[in-house]
Amino acid sequence: MTTDQVLLLLLQSASDQARQVASGRLAPAALVTAQLAAIAGQNPQINAFVQVIQPAPAPSSATSPLAGTTFAVKDNIDVAGVPSHAGLRALQAGPAPRDATVVARMKAAGLACVGKLNMHAVALGASNHNADFGDCFNPRRPTHTPGGSSGGSGAAVAAGLCGIALGTDTMGSVRIPAAYCGVVGFKPSFEALPTDGLLALSSLLDHIGILARSVEDVVHAFAILRDPPASAAPDAAVDAASGLDFAVPLDLAGLGATPEVCAAFEAALPRLRAAGFRLHAIDMAGYPFSAARRAGLLLCEAELNHTLAATLSAHRAALPADLLSMLNFGKSRSAVDLARALAVVVQAGQWLTRSIAPHDGLLMPTAPQQAFAMDGPVPGNQADFTAMANMSGAPAISLPLPMAAGMLPVGLQLTGRRGGDDALLRAAAAAEAALR
Repeated sequence: MTTDQVLLLLLQSASDQARQVASGRLAPAALVTAQLAAIAGQNPQINAFVQVIQPAPAPSSATSPLAGTTFAVKDNIDVAGVPSHAGLRALQAGPAPRDATVVARMKAAGLACVGKLNMHAVALGASNHNADFGDCFNPRRPTHTPGGSSGGSGAAVAAGLCGIALGTDTMGSVRIPAAYCGVVGFKPSFEALPTDGLLALSSLLDHIGILARSVEDVVHAFAILRDPPASAAPDAAVDAASGLDFAVPLDLAGLGATPEVCAAFEAALPRLRAAGFRLHAIDMAGYPFSAARRAGLLLCEAELNHTLAATLSAHRAALPADLLSMLNFGKSRSAVDLARALAVVVQAGQWLTRSIAPHDGLLMPTAPQQAFAMDGPVPGNQADFTAMANMSGAPAISLPLPMAAGMLPVGLQLTGRRGGDDALLRAAAAAEAALR
């Protein structure tokens, strides 16, 4: 293949790559070779991979719609025989004894694992600055952040270095990188995917999620990963005319969205209406965006003191200063402070559930801003629009909005009802088609 043909192949959806494999037009080994070569060529610039794996051959009996393609895994999810550092060398992790269930299911479905992905240390941040493994950069604009904490996952998918990436999402850490990198990022309902083999940030808020280059890819990956695994992916065309009644914010700028994000979002609404979406403006001014985000962050900081107790005892001086500061803050809070934060988180989730109840879901930008320069200030409100889905356990997905050439991506977030993952994915497929 020519250089242009290889690039075209790498940027195809994993589903399209798998169809070529199934038809015999593409050998799985040729796809892996092309992706490993692309990792070798691009990773020095974007630093998406912290460990590259020469994958074992996929089971020849695998018949999933993604068989013959590849995936990579955020470095806080276990892959057998490979250390899980979770972005922190002080953990001094040895090789994982077994695959996390989500990794084992991907392998059994015929996908080859090509590596572990960069992340914000212990998933506590959304910029993907990393003092130990180096910062990860956005392939759309390599001076900018890919988002976080699953920044390596978003960057690897956007650059075509793997077909599917697994990440984790505690207050938006799959969807924010998807928005910043211009790919699809899906956080399922709280109980939908098993989380064994994951270094927890918050047992209340953690989800494992999927990053990919199309909604179809996400649908197929979710069918493989879900608990219990589905025998087949749901048909995105079923009931296409239903499930498209969505609330939208009445005053998006008043919620902190930048003019660029507001413009991209507003430009998409007529196209969605033309595709059958019924959109109803709701007043979200009463939702405690910043208070809920701060409360969720405090719960994460407090729980990490327990999770990292051994590391704090033995290797405190090796921890990055910003992480140590957050851990110290969490440890200094009283039981009353933590109870108050928990109440705010629960109430925020209940607000989302009530707001969605008359509709099929909520439609808004994924993040209030676009990707920002890695050497610039970090916006405090990055997770304001994403955290509420973690607090209610609802499924949420980010899709790239149409943008002019050279513009940074903007994400469109659809949030559904808890347990309504299939309905949300059907709506996402309809939105994706409308926005092409």
